[in-house]
Amino acid sequence: MEELSPAMAWAVIGLLLALSELLTGAFVLLALGIAALITSLAVAVFDLSLTGQLVVMGIASGLLVPLAIYKIRPMFSPKGVKYGTTGTGAETGKQYRVETMTFDSGINAIKVNGDLYRIQAVDDRGNPSETTIRPGDLVTLTRFDGTLALVRPTD
Repeated sequence: MEELSPAMAWAVIGLLLALSELLTGAFVLLALGIAALITSLAVAVFDLSLTGQLVVMGIASGLLVPLAIYKIRPMFSPKGVKYGTTGTGAETGKQYRVETMTFDSGINAIKVNGDLYRIQAVDDRGNPSETTIRPGDLVTLTRFDGTLALVRPTD
């Protein structure tokens, strides 16, 4: 059995990384796959040592990964949707209309960035409150406790 050349090894790695991008959608694996294919091409043309191969892979990855994350991925994201901000405090103080989760026994919820979160009423100090909140009421998000949205009724 013939030994796999370094250029072919990098090509196989690049194709596997590019194919695994289908599972994530973050474009990082695609960028790494393209960097590996560039490394494969450099090895085939310049017959690089292992150190040279790693340098080419590092430089190509350093250029392509940020490009993929900051320039290409936003072009494929829905307009106006901020991913990764829910629960970080970015929505604290914003007002939301209470909805009913029809698929979860009619539990009250608010929709934040397209996702429904169960709610619990709290007082001004953040302690659980007995205030009744109904669908259609306007509430202010205080904070998240895990996936539970702690809200205050809006006056």
